Amino acid sequence: MPSDRRGKGTGSSLDWAADRQIAADLELIGELRRARQEFQQEICSASEDQNEDLQELLRSDPMYEFSEFFYLLKARGIETADHIKILAEAHNEYLAELTNDDLKMQRIGLKRDRLLLAIFTSDTLPRLIQNWRDQPGAIDQSNLGRLLVTIMSVETTRKLVVGASRAGFLHRDKTPYGTFVVRSTGKMEDVYGRVMRGLRLNLTKLKEA
Repeated sequence: MPSDRRGKGTGSSLDWAADRQIAADLELIGELRRARQEFQQEICSASEDQNEDLQELLRSDPMYEFSEFFYLLKARGIETADHIKILAEAHNEYLAELTNDDLKMQRIGLKRDRLLLAIFTSDTLPRLIQNWRDQPGAIDQSNLGRLLVTIMSVETTRKLVVGASRAGFLHRDKTPYGTFVVRSTGKMEDVYGRVMRGLRLNLTKLKEA
């Protein structure tokens, strides 16, 4: 799901004399900034806890990507245990490919050891599947960290899980084994989805203008 978003460069310099293109680029930047600001305002407003420190966490870039992850789960129809198994297998394939590409790992700032720990094994994959089978949408907190490994650290994931739980965006339940299982309440992906819908419609209007 999360992946390396830093595509290869074009290898050519920007044409700074292309006034119409620069103007269009500036409009795009403006829309992207407005969308990010709208997300920050909406996610903070939706929080059940208006604590200042929590609000700061909700406004952070990792929270934006965290919400995007849960939005993608819902938007792509990840609903059954078979679906989450397919996602985990694709995740493993991507990480295996990544660990064999030193230049790509260096470019996105990831270490091989960290990626290897995030690969689902014969021990962790069955738990991921069983949690989802028992309660669709439920993910062990450590497995969530694995799925998000390419975009944030395990500690950042933990902080966001705790914060999102306080905000009313996640259910976070402790199991008899001392682990935590989390499940979205649907609020943060709804905020993210509405902001993205608005951004897309605004960009369409700009293109037609």
